[in-house]
This record gives sequence, structure tokens and C-alpha cells, in this order.
Amino acid sequence: MRACIILAVLALTACGRVAEGTKDALNKGGEIAGTAATEVIEGVTTGVENAWAIDVGLSEDLKAKGLSLGKTMVEEDSAGVDNVLVLYVISANEFSSPVTAVALDQDGREYGRASAELKLAANGADYYTLRFQSRTDLERKSRIELR
Repeated sequence: MRACIILAVLALTACGRVAEGTKDALNKGGEIAGTAATEVIEGVTTGVENAWAIDVGLSEDLKAKGLSLGKTMVEEDSAGVDNVLVLYVISANEFSSPVTAVALDQDGREYGRASAELKLAANGADYYTLRFQSRTDLERKSRIELR
């Protein structure tokens, strides 16, 4: 009888260790799966952002005057039209002049213009907002050139 009790205690202890090991393995597997799913979602998000990206560039004249671009964003107006361009402009030299943004479709045809007065100190930077006409919906794969 004593031997049966000892065997029963040993069996229950072993089962507890197996159950704990199984639980740890499942937790580790879930952690790996969660990490992989997060990486897939981030990759898809980046791919969508790149597919809808709008190329914004400076004319050679503005580059020669010391301007460069940081972050650029397209935002909706109050009617839900993507016609607001937000630019972070960096200037190596003092700069004060109007700038015109020309929207070009993927075939190079112009379909909108917006202007803003830029005033930057040497080694300065600031955000500027350019609003295109309400009919100008900045399309994916568009190109905007600042002149």
C-alpha cells in the first residue's frame, strides 16, 4: 500500500512538471507568433504607404539657393479631398520668396498649383501648408515639384 501511495505521488509530481513545461512551450510559441504577426502588419502598412506615396521635389533653382525638404504629408481638406500639402522646408541660407507647387500626374501632365511665401533664416527650418484648389485631389503616384 505504501508503495502505491509513493508511486501516485511521483506520478502526480511528474504530471505537474509536464503540464508546466507544456504551458511554457505554448506561451513561448504564442509570443513568437505574436511577434511574427506584428512584423507582417508593419510590412503591409509600409507597403500601402509606399504605394500611395507622392513624390515631392525641389527645382534645381531652389536647391541651388540652399533649400531642402524634410517630411512631407498630404492631408484632407474639410470636404475630404486630399488637396493640402504640408512641407517641412530646411534652408542653409536666408530665404524669402514665393514658391509654387505644381502637381503632375503619373504621365507628367499638370493638374494643379498652389503657392506660399517662404521666409527662412540661414540654417532655419519650418512647416508650410499649401492648399490646392478643391478640384485638385492629389493622386497616388503623383509628383509635386516646388518651383
